[in-house]
Amino acid sequence: DFSSRMPGKIFRKNSGAIDSMKVPPIEQQVAALRPTLGFAADMHKWLLFGAGLGVIAAVVFWHPVPLMLSAFLAIVGFSEQRAGPNIVAAIYAYDFGMPTLGEATISITCWDLDNRYHAIVREPDHSAWEYEFIPQGWQTVAQTYLAKIWRDVRSGQPVLAAIEQGIMIPRYDPKPAL
Repeated sequence: DFSSRMPGKIFRKNSGAIDSMKVPPIEQQVAALRPTLGFAADMHKWLLFGAGLGVIAAVVFWHPVPLMLSAFLAIVGFSEQRAGPNIVAAIYAYDFGMPTLGEATISITCWDLDNRYHAIVREPDHSAWEYEFIPQGWQTVAQTYLAKIWRDVRSGQPVLAAIEQGIMIPRYDPKPAL
């Protein structure tokens, strides 16, 4: 088990010096997401509902502020409509599914002030899948890691991958890697 080699620590190279950062164990990272089970799957619907109410308020009060708020809520609601259901699927897979051993190759693309994290997960007897994720409470470098991978039983898509440093939940639906 890779989590027993160096529990709670990751090491990364930073300007030639190696420093360590305390990282919560995988179980704690999953437990931190458990309170979202009640609303995460439907959060985007509430955001879109709020956007609709804002449009109605803008028409009734003939004021642009509710319309601006509606635009913001609609953008967030549409852009993150898969994130909540993916979190719920990952927690259920962690609780009730059996992980398989594989590897995860992480790549990082840098935009102006934003990093995008992509993972390609591979397992024996399965096709490779690629998805974007957001590391929650941990930092990673672009390389290949040993991983435990949980899959959706129906679609075969990975819903959770765990490396020594942390968990990777798809932000959007995973796609087959090319």
